[in-house]
Order: sequence, then structure tokens, then C-alpha cells
Amino acid sequence: MILDFLKERFGIEEGVFEGFRFVKLGDDLWIMSEDVPQKLHGINRVGLRFARGISRNPKITTAVLQIFGKFATKNIIYIDEEQLKDYIMGKDVEVGEIEGVERGQVIVKFKGDVIGSGLYDGRVIKNQIPKARRIL
Repeated sequence: MILDFLKERFGIEEGVFEGFRFVKLGDDLWIMSEDVPQKLHGINRVGLRFARGISRNPKITTAVLQIFGKFATKNIIYIDEEQLKDYIMGKDVEVGEIEGVERGQVIVKFKGDVIGSGLYDGRVIKNQIPKARRIL
């Protein structure tokens, strides 16, 4: 389940998601309040896309990490102001080897704010900021 992945990858405890319901649509997972009725006539989708590719290697969305990333305890990379400028423009950022951070999807933070996610190869964070959210 995706909650096991979040705990393993980012240290986000399952209890953070109490009061929410998950709905699988294709290979994507959506999250919504458990107060949203199960059936809504004439509505195709409700909620926020939580993750893509959940059947193989899930990619947690930027929006979800910006909301729930504050609960993460691991696989977080902090970038400085110069790196932030490059990152929000869609560029990859070299950070070198960071002890305790595993290769794969990471949470990218600037000071206390979650910027989004990246794919860390042990040296560089490959940018995963959606094009629509980049500043050019």
C-alpha cells in the first residue's frame, strides 16, 4: 500500500492520513476527505492526485508533498537560495553526496518550505517540478 511506501521512503506515519480516503483510478491514486460522498453524479474526479505509477514505482505528486512533506523525517534535501533559483526554473541541481539520503525520490526543501520532489542519484537532484509550476 502507498502508506507503507511513504513510511519506508520518507518516514511519514500512517496516522497523518486519518480523515482521508484514497481512490485508485488506473495507475494513479487520488486523496480526498473521507467526508466526500462515495458517489457524486456527473462528477468524474474528486480530490487531489496523490501519486502516479502506483503499481510499479510510485511518484508522489508535488502538491501532495507540499501539503504532507512537513511530516517527513528522511530522504529530505535542503537547497540554498542559488540552487532554489535553478530548481524552480526546472534545472537539475548538483548537491553532492549527502549522508543518510537514499537514491531515488527525495523531498526538496528550502529553509522550512517543501519545494517539491526530485530524483536523487547520489550527486544530482533531477528536477521533477511540473512545467506549469516552474518560473522562467
